[in-house]
Amino acid sequence: MKIFLGEKANDLFKDEKFLEAWDRLLGLCPWATVFQSKEFVLTWYTIYNKYTPILLTDWDGYKLNGLFTLTINNKGEITAAGTNQAEYQVWLSTTEDSYFILKSSLKLIKRVFPNKPFVLKYLPPRSPVEQFNKESKWKKEVILKTHLQPLMVSNEKLLAQELKKKNRKEKVNRLKRKGSLNFAVISTIDEFLKIFDDLIIQSDFRKGAMYDKVTFQYEIERKDFLIRLFELGLLHVSILKLDDEIIASNAGIAGKEMVHLQGINSHSPFYAKYSPGILHFLMLGIELGKSGIEYFDLTPGGVKGYKEILSNCSQVAYEFKYLSPIKVKKELLNEAIKDKLKSLFEGLLKQNYQSFKIAQQFQNGKKKYNLLSKKGLKFFEFDGMNRVFSSRSKTYLTLSSIGKEGLQKGFKFSENKMADLLNFDESLGIITRKEFLFDCMKRIELGHSFFCLMSGNSLCAVLWYIPTNVSLGELSSPQGKSLNTGVMAFSYYQSQYLSVTHCLLYSVIKKVDVPFPVQLQLCSSQTKLKNHLKLRLNV
Repeated sequence: MKIFLGEKANDLFKDEKFLEAWDRLLGLCPWATVFQSKEFVLTWYTIYNKYTPILLTDWDGYKLNGLFTLTINNKGEITAAGTNQAEYQVWLSTTEDSYFILKSSLKLIKRVFPNKPFVLKYLPPRSPVEQFNKESKWKKEVILKTHLQPLMVSNEKLLAQELKKKNRKEKVNRLKRKGSLNFAVISTIDEFLKIFDDLIIQSDFRKGAMYDKVTFQYEIERKDFLIRLFELGLLHVSILKLDDEIIASNAGIAGKEMVHLQGINSHSPFYAKYSPGILHFLMLGIELGKSGIEYFDLTPGGVKGYKEILSNCSQVAYEFKYLSPIKVKKELLNEAIKDKLKSLFEGLLKQNYQSFKIAQQFQNGKKKYNLLSKKGLKFFEFDGMNRVFSSRSKTYLTLSSIGKEGLQKGFKFSENKMADLLNFDESLGIITRKEFLFDCMKRIELGHSFFCLMSGNSLCAVLWYIPTNVSLGELSSPQGKSLNTGVMAFSYYQSQYLSVTHCLLYSVIKKVDVPFPVQLQLCSSQTKLKNHLKLRLNV
């Protein structure tokens, strides 16, 4: 095996004979996936050109028996080209040559990159890893973990029956009463480009709320990469629409026999109570069956929740790490501690809904600590959904009590626009982005409407309107608490924009059909806002 780095690898990618041999080897390799195809790998190398190509191969100008396409990720680890977008990471070879190719590759990596970990997550099912369990010498340097790979077999009859189950049938019927419900596969690049930004907003909003990951906001290459994969026929895109509104979607990287849950998937929080994501995935499975695609790969990791609901068969994938003996010992110790804590924590999570709040605080603790350590403007501090409506002073507004002053030049407000919530800047205050987005997501799911005060791309304030008899969403009351009057409340504002907050209140009430009187609720930590509104409004 030889190694080609950087420009030497790029030169080899221009060799037509090498590319033809790559295609042949891909077809001969029993464990190969679309993530090892030249179309996927070369597209990724081209668009993510900040990563150095590392190519391990025995190519001699005529014959290709082994190929490993690698790079160095942001953690300084040697890993497969595609990094976290390559769901399955593995070498290409025939079955007969597999062990020799991998063993030679490991020796070469150790010689050229002696201090760098080599990590593959995940090796696909059928990867030839038996030798690592048989030979004791590998135990000092190799960690091999198994992971469940949940699959949804595209059985049209079975999935249609799942959709007809009472609970799902009721949700479908309730959606149909709201408008025209349609599943559609996106087949042209113009259609895809038209909807792509909406899918990104839905995806980043939910993942930002749940995991503090707003990938598309910071990884600008990802959008171009997925567009290029769509043009190459490697991205399967489908949507579920209610009239003209997309309420769920999936854009998954696709091979010959399966579509992978790797790319982008989303659903609208405004329709969360109807489980549009689950309905869409079941409809997608039916469509894949009609198209001759056997599986929808739900992918390893996080196999509880919706993956467990959708999966009707499974396989085993692997996580592979090649480390120094000292790092292997340290890794195994850390894994043992982590597994113990996880088992204890999962037991706590089963006890009650309040424990979910504990989990959120635990996961966000380090970031919250770092944020609080910095000095900056102090905005309204809320803690998840629990204290939003506690210890508030309640003021009843009438139409005559609202100042009739419009927004100043340079300001605008939007209604129920999730893209504006993504402009939240946690560096200015003491609320983390995850806390803010999680709170917003839960409010939207409960049926609250929101209005954002914007100055350019800066989020200045968020005002919520909670209609009569809609749950306030307090964690202290699992069933929620509702009032017999409408409520308006600021969950967030920037102190330097106090002069226009009352204008937002007036503009919103003027636009929305609010039944008076309505409660304006402010908590004790909103002293500046409270005093400002008392001065500007007749309250």
